[in-house]
Amino acid sequence: MKIGVRLTLWGTIITLAACAAVCVTLYVGLSVSLHNEIDGFLEGEVQEFLSILVAEDNEPLEKVEADIRRELGSRERNDLTFRLLGVDGRLTLGSHADNRLPDPWPLDNASSEPGRTWYETIQADPEASPIRVCSMIAKLPARGPVIVQATYSLDGVNTALGRFRNMSFVVLLLAAVGSVIGGRILARKSLRPVHEMSTAAAGIGARDLSRRLNQSGEGDELDHLAGVLNDMLERLEQQILRIRQFTADAAHELRTPLTALRGAAEVALGPNVSDERRRETLEESLEEFDRLSRLTEDLLLLAQADAGRAINRREPVALNEAIGDVLELFSAVADEKRITISAGEFPPIEILADRERLRQVLCNLMDNAIKFTPAGGRIEVDTETAGERVTVRIADTGVGIDEERLPHVFDRFYRADSARQRAGGFGLGLPICRMLVTALDGEIRIESKPGEGTSVYLEFSGAECRR
Repeated sequence: MKIGVRLTLWGTIITLAACAAVCVTLYVGLSVSLHNEIDGFLEGEVQEFLSILVAEDNEPLEKVEADIRRELGSRERNDLTFRLLGVDGRLTLGSHADNRLPDPWPLDNASSEPGRTWYETIQADPEASPIRVCSMIAKLPARGPVIVQATYSLDGVNTALGRFRNMSFVVLLLAAVGSVIGGRILARKSLRPVHEMSTAAAGIGARDLSRRLNQSGEGDELDHLAGVLNDMLERLEQQILRIRQFTADAAHELRTPLTALRGAAEVALGPNVSDERRRETLEESLEEFDRLSRLTEDLLLLAQADAGRAINRREPVALNEAIGDVLELFSAVADEKRITISAGEFPPIEILADRERLRQVLCNLMDNAIKFTPAGGRIEVDTETAGERVTVRIADTGVGIDEERLPHVFDRFYRADSARQRAGGFGLGLPICRMLVTALDGEIRIESKPGEGTSVYLEFSGAECRR
């Protein structure tokens, strides 16, 4: 069921329920008010009838009856009746003969206290309206104890209530029609921005993510939804642009070694190539194969990271031992380049990590530090702990990175300057490091000044860091 139909249906139901509640409340209030008014009227008539009886206490009943009938003769409707009963309930005098009223009168609900009235409703005829009766025991000086009654037909009350019910049904019918029409109009108007957003969103594809959803500027929920969707489109656009750039850069990086391999193969297959030259060509091809292999592994690792599968497992890893193993691995290369590695005592710290991935991060950072530090330079490695937070610092005295290039060093295939391009890398080392450190719930940041060196900081914090 469409939202517009549901909104119209619910609006109609709520409107009808509210109207029905109002009508029922008014009907009950009107009914109670009319019955209370009739009871008050009957009590006054009983007092008036009693005053006539007291005034004509010594007169014959025929004369009293004639006076009462003459008094009631001015009423247009024959709906009021005066009755005088004995204490046994038998009729003594009546202003009108009414066979619908019982004789003798049942005294089950009679009040034994003189001067106190009680009320009863008699349904003598199922096809006729009920009769409301007000009774009171009185003591006349000459006639002794008697029951004075005034009866009133509820035909007028039932007619008024019936008219109100009919009017209520008409009101409910009009409310239903009006709520359906109004709800439909309101639903269409309210959902028009949603339809416009749907139409605009349907026209946005992977080829053109620059379009955005329009906002009315009213600051309502639909504006908020449009803003959230625009933010999502912005992120999607940036992600697709990065993927396109990544694909183009990867193709460019792959094209160079493939071209070199093809050229080497053509040279090796030449007719006048000596065995020594062919051997040299094959050795150069092996180097290019190694380059392709490293690039393929890096691309595979980045693809796994994007899919959330870069970290296979976590286990307690002694950070001090991991750093020591990496320093020992690179010590020979550093000695060959006459680079001094300075490392202090590392406290025994354990973190929850993937041992191989942590080693890969440290190796990449040490490899970069040695590559871009000239002969006679120095590399410092140390750690600092603060509570459950540990920081690893790898600082070199190398060429450094320009300030405007520094924010881009974690971009894939980005190489900061010509010196780094000559180093033979693909521009994937630091992006891989950041991806792995982030997967380990850590942080990586770089500080650098051209000509002074570069410092890389690895920070691990939280419950995963235990000393």
